[in-house]
Amino acid sequence: MGVFTVEIEVAHPSYRRFTPVCAIVDTGATFSMLPEAFLRALGIEPISDAELTTADGQTLLSPISEARFRIGEQERTATVAFGAADDLYLLGAHTLQSFGLIADTTQHRLATAKLLMVGIRQGMTRGKPAN
Repeated sequence: MGVFTVEIEVAHPSYRRFTPVCAIVDTGATFSMLPEAFLRALGIEPISDAELTTADGQTLLSPISEARFRIGEQERTATVAFGAADDLYLLGAHTLQSFGLIADTTQHRLATAKLLMVGIRQGMTRGKPAN
């Protein structure tokens, strides 16, 4: 799988003071992960802990919270894990999915995802067909 970086911006969920960062797109990571000191500097505090499994199979208990992300012109909040000071800035699958984006590893860019709606019940009236 190809690895690449993208420029994103991150802020406290309640504020619009964004800080630009260069993040590695990591579709193998459930959550985005940013260094704890960076998140705390934005005023983001942990709200709970999550048990996360690393690529080498270790299980870690990591603080998590919500952060506001800006990718291009879009803004969304998403779960973020608190990393160590020397950890990389990672843009994970949960954040990408909330933006409707996928990693195009051949072109080293983010691309619009085909969004799926499953479990639609018969007689659904919300939404209109897109052409």
